Amino acid sequence: MSFEKGEIDGDALDDQEFFGTSLIMLLNNAEAFIRNNSKNPWTVQGMRREEKSDYPFKAVREVLVNALIHRDYQNMGAEVHVDMYDDRMEISSPGGMMNGSRIQDLDLRMVPSMRRNEIISDIFGRLHYMDRRGSGIRRIINSYTYYKNKPIFYSNEYFFLVSLPNRGIASKIKDATEETQLTGEETQLTGENVHLEVLMTSIRQKCRNKFRAGTVDKFIKLLIIYEDKYPFNRQIVATQFEISENAASRLLKKAIDCGIVRKEKRGVYYFRVL
Repeated sequence: MSFEKGEIDGDALDDQEFFGTSLIMLLNNAEAFIRNNSKNPWTVQGMRREEKSDYPFKAVREVLVNALIHRDYQNMGAEVHVDMYDDRMEISSPGGMMNGSRIQDLDLRMVPSMRRNEIISDIFGRLHYMDRRGSGIRRIINSYTYYKNKPIFYSNEYFFLVSLPNRGIASKIKDATEETQLTGEETQLTGENVHLEVLMTSIRQKCRNKFRAGTVDKFIKLLIIYEDKYPFNRQIVATQFEISENAASRLLKKAIDCGIVRKEKRGVYYFRVL
């Protein structure tokens, strides 16, 4: 998997390559690369995440997960690419649509769900990196509801590419009629916020007299980013808390003892569901 950052049509300003590691680590490394190379990375604003970010977290994760689980692994000489430019980010993976169609010729809200790699898809689903089947493209599109610049999907027989506009410089839709046309996903925000509020209250209660106030605040920020359905690891905790990975491991152990974090398997953590 290779990552590259450059200007609109210029040479790379930063590039990285990762080989011989797990798909989960590739996903985490890709997310970290995108966040670190975004002028406005996804952050926490009150009860909401990513509203002012260049690239919406849910869309980024969806595209990355799809690239990893649906790529053609029989093409040994190809790899997943993440290319960041001033105005957009492009994520491409080897292998086109399984049925030979071209994504740009289809109704994006009616694309059938097809899995090239059933075992990998099942593993990502069990680890909750994937939500319900068939909702991914809609989630990506919904992240740009209020922007004139929309995600671009392109495929041929050799590769599949998704281009996400940089929302930091994209034009917003100002028409009131369009702004009031909420998607089904957006209408659920109130319920999601209530659930997050309950989780945040629980963390504050369980962490009382066990962590410093600043540490609790950082746990809250991490919760709003990953909620109780997305996994994270000690590298992510180390970055969020600005500590070493060894210190992050100790912090996670203490968080598990407090009952706010659970360990799914080696190196994979979730906030505990109430």
